[in-house]
Amino acid sequence: MSEQIFIPGSVGQIEVFVDYPQGEVKGFAVICHPHPLQGGTPQHKVPALLAQILVENGCVVYRPSFRGSGQSEGVHDEGHGETDDVLKVIHHARLQHAGLPFYAGGFSFGAHVMAKCYDALPSELKSIQTILCGLPTATVAGVRHYQTPELKGDILFIHGEADDVTLLSDMIAWAKPQRHLVTVLPGANHFFTGYLKQLRIAISRFLLI
Repeated sequence: MSEQIFIPGSVGQIEVFVDYPQGEVKGFAVICHPHPLQGGTPQHKVPALLAQILVENGCVVYRPSFRGSGQSEGVHDEGHGETDDVLKVIHHARLQHAGLPFYAGGFSFGAHVMAKCYDALPSELKSIQTILCGLPTATVAGVRHYQTPELKGDILFIHGEADDVTLLSDMIAWAKPQRHLVTVLPGANHFFTGYLKQLRIAISRFLLI
């Protein structure tokens, strides 16, 4: 079962789609979608897959629309205001599910925003497991530059070998000094076209719910 809710943000309402599992609720999760100016929505196939897997594992999943997209108010803010909005969604979700473990995930621009949220949260409030797919760590398509914070924790980084939007070489350069494991799907592009089955396997093996 899913529903649409609205929560207050710093520049107006934030549209959030909430997905509920059948049976026992074992945790809650917040999932972020790709770049809204490039057609990214909470219904995109990658965040939708992340949400589906988490729901199947007993999580209530919150999928916010970034500011200026869907029915969320405000205008695109290159990840700055979006981080503030998602932190508000995380806070709202935590109040609804006190005492339950928190999981998080994001794809592309959404992975960048979630990485910034993870960095901003105190250790006791961070997600216990985080999934970041196609995380941008440098210049994307020669247009947008991302400064991704260093991260520590139980984090699954998944990247397509043939990603020509967020280059695997940039991801490796960012991850190497932090000694992160990076799961690479050979032949996969940025959108994991034709690799959703493999993406599901990698995520399912990672989750401990």
